Amino acid sequence: MFSNITDVFNWLNNVGVFAFLMVLIPAVYNLVKPILTHKVQTEKNAHVKQGLEVGLNLANTIVPEMAVMAGLSLSDRKKEAIRFVNSQLTANGFDLDIQTISGLVEKAYQAYKVAGGDNHAPVVTPAPTEVITPSEGTDSND
Repeated sequence: MFSNITDVFNWLNNVGVFAFLMVLIPAVYNLVKPILTHKVQTEKNAHVKQGLEVGLNLANTIVPEMAVMAGLSLSDRKKEAIRFVNSQLTANGFDLDIQTISGLVEKAYQAYKVAGGDNHAPVVTPAPTEVITPSEGTDSND
């Protein structure tokens, strides 16, 4: 198998390098994996946070536009606002689920309503009341 002692040492040297690499690679992987996982998670969280901020800004933009559309029912207004926000988020590379987008639209609507911009309730004009003046209903010739 081995023709001389040099071949034996070369073989042992190669086996030693191979064994060293077999130990080193998993050790480095185990050290680097948590760092990489944390980095990926941080990037993902930042992307989701940015998507939520963009979604809320879009919802804050579309809610006042939908609120003045008297021809749409309340549910149609909300559906249209959700559709708008979803399409704009998708066009900008964000992928949020419909429940999240619905929540953003609802949050924007509640803020709009608190600010006094809600016009869903019909405007009620008070009926004129009759005011009896002293000259009416009294007999001044008594």
